[in-house]
Amino acid sequence: MYSPELIAILILLLVPVCAAILLAVCKPDIIRNILVGISSVIIIGTSLFLAWNAWLAPISVTIENAEWISTLLFIVELAISLVILGLSLKYRKVLPMILASVQLVLLIILEVYSAGRTHVSQTFVVNDLSLVMILIIGIIGTLICVYALGYMKDYHDHQTGVPNRKRYFFALMFLFLSAMFGIVLSNSLMWILCAWEITTLCSFLLIGYSKTPEAVTNSFRAVWMNIIGGIAFTLALIYLLYIPSPVNLLSVTGMLSYPGSPAGLTIPLALIALAGLTKAAQMPFSTWLTGAMVAPTPVSALLHSSTMVKAGVYILVLFAPLFAHTWVGVVLALIGAFTFLATSALAISQSNAKKVLAYSTIANLGLITACAGIGTPEAVTAAILLIIFHAVAKALLFLCVGAVEHKIGSKDIEDMDGLLVRLPLLATMMVIGICGMYLAPFGMLISKWAALEAFLTAPLGVVFVSILAFGSAFTIFFWTKWLGKLFMRMNKPPAEKVTLHFSEKLPVVVLGVLVIACCIGFPAIVSGVINPYLDTHYPFFIPGGMELFSFDNVAMIGLMGFIIVLLVLGALFGSKAGKTLPPYLSGCAVDREGRFLGSLGVYKEAKTSNYYLEEYCGEAKLLKPSWVISIILIIIMLGIGILGVMI
Repeated sequence: MYSPELIAILILLLVPVCAAILLAVCKPDIIRNILVGISSVIIIGTSLFLAWNAWLAPISVTIENAEWISTLLFIVELAISLVILGLSLKYRKVLPMILASVQLVLLIILEVYSAGRTHVSQTFVVNDLSLVMILIIGIIGTLICVYALGYMKDYHDHQTGVPNRKRYFFALMFLFLSAMFGIVLSNSLMWILCAWEITTLCSFLLIGYSKTPEAVTNSFRAVWMNIIGGIAFTLALIYLLYIPSPVNLLSVTGMLSYPGSPAGLTIPLALIALAGLTKAAQMPFSTWLTGAMVAPTPVSALLHSSTMVKAGVYILVLFAPLFAHTWVGVVLALIGAFTFLATSALAISQSNAKKVLAYSTIANLGLITACAGIGTPEAVTAAILLIIFHAVAKALLFLCVGAVEHKIGSKDIEDMDGLLVRLPLLATMMVIGICGMYLAPFGMLISKWAALEAFLTAPLGVVFVSILAFGSAFTIFFWTKWLGKLFMRMNKPPAEKVTLHFSEKLPVVVLGVLVIACCIGFPAIVSGVINPYLDTHYPFFIPGGMELFSFDNVAMIGLMGFIIVLLVLGALFGSKAGKTLPPYLSGCAVDREGRFLGSLGVYKEAKTSNYYLEEYCGEAKLLKPSWVISIILIIIMLGIGILGVMI
């Protein structure tokens, strides 16, 4: 008889797969809407049930005689490699073809040499870190799928040259969710590798959804960069097979309980770190994520917030106790910190809202990577907080930008003047999301403060603190520019207000509420979820001053609530007023259309514009030097891993 916890785990793994199959064969929109709605309710409900049970006590369940599952997953891995090989041949992409061939050979070697040694005593393990990821995937991931119902209708209305393949699109979205659940629930590293490869394939196919030349190019860039991570992950598992140990090192619990010196694991740790860097789009692999912007917005939201990139940082945070006090971890942290600094600067030069969100995502993931590399309890606390706040706020912002793009015909920040009048709900939610990302005393700023405290005691602490300070200054620059545009009064009378599909409105509102709830409830998250996780993996860990009802925390929560109320009221009253304020140009005449008569009798539109500093922060200036620096750091990290150097 299966336990309720095991049934819940199987539901989270199998319901998205079944939904994907049904969505792939069912054509009518009404049936698709019903399937997505029912599947989303089941996934969210099961995620909440499993998370609640894991919060009460860590869950560990075993499936007996599961060797056939391992064989099935190996066949899936082979199929993935063959699909990528076939598409690479079709589109004549040499590098993906070579890398997919290498991965195929390594998978066969791994399967041959691991025969009879893949059984783990605990098939699935759900702890407090898994709990956080289950809620992110189960709630945010499914809300993005619901949002996609209305979005994809508008998408095909606007993208007339793109073939309508919504069945294919939604099938891949739900398959993606199943793979992510596989990564965070499985205890076997072999099973995690299979789910890892499924996310690579799904992201590849989703990025290339429109089949335009740009989409095809960007999708192949994403796949070859992620195959590098898959190769590194596979090599790590092959190496682990040959390390003598009384525990099964092909399991997560075995790795974390390794009885020998961490120096014996530096090679697989360095390879796992490389795999995490590719999936998390850290420098020099960041271009696959910025290139993913060509895909429909639900894909961008799914890749950037609840899946794909979160798989990368999840693996790094999962093994953070092993990275602690190793030079592999320190160099990994340097790569993350440098990525945070460089991509925060790059975001300043972007006026495309999706591009700003992409670089901001990479920057935040860099900070999480830095914390995972440091690996101390304080750093892991900051990393988990960053994962939570980034997931909810960034998903909200992506969905808002996607809806705004369809309603006003632009995703350029410069075209978002007076959005509070034209789209009051979306603009209000965007204000909440942006404030949650950078404004004191909201969630991301709290997380950065926790990271700062962790960096102070780390090796090369001065370097990390300096990078965090300058990178945070850059984030203030680009978020403030955007926020200012939202609050600006329009020079012209607002166009007729537009409405959202219910399937778009519901996820946006729910995510807005979640941003507020996470910001206000951060002390409960730390004391109720993060501290118990740290207590398990750090025997000498003493919880810090994050007591839920301490005076400082109560005061901070009260201040957050007050600021949120002011922001929402300001946005709502501002949208209702709808005043048009004519530009004032020191007495120069302005006509009714907001134009003034310039030199040589030329009429020019009177409007404001932000500074983007492209000559200092543009991609042409920063990308190539950043790639060189990060590649050097990765080579150093791998070299240190081979040498097994300890601090």
